[in-house]
Parts: sequence; C-alpha cells; structure tokens
Amino acid sequence: PSIVPKHRDMLVKWITDTSLKLRLMTETIFLAVNIVDRVISLVRISRRKLPLVGVAALLIASKFEETYP
Repeated sequence: PSIVPKHRDMLVKWITDTSLKLRLMTETIFLAVNIVDRVISLVRISRRKLPLVGVAALLIASKFEETYP
C-alpha cells in the first residue's frame, strides 16, 4: 500500500487547518510537514496509519516550536 501525493496533500491540509484552529505558529506547521515528509520517505506506511503520522508530527513539532504547547 503506497501513499500517493493526493493522500499527502490531504494530510498537509488537515495539519494546516488544525494548526490554524489551535493558533499555532507557522514554524510549527512547517516543521510538522517536514517531519511527515521525512517519515514517508523512510518508512512504508499504510494509508490507514497516515493520520496517526500526522498527529504525531504535529505533536512533536508543537512540543519543539511552541512556547506554550
């Protein structure tokens, strides 16, 4: 099960929308997308587990970038 660019686009859109709702910094969004891209390039992920990767990337990025996570 390979991830097509459409799935990545949907995940990036979800990360962006969620970050805007939570009023996170733009650096957090960029870092979360960077983390997702790195994981997708290294590990073969099923389509069902892709949202989990997105949530984990957003959590890691917010812990790293945000002053008040």
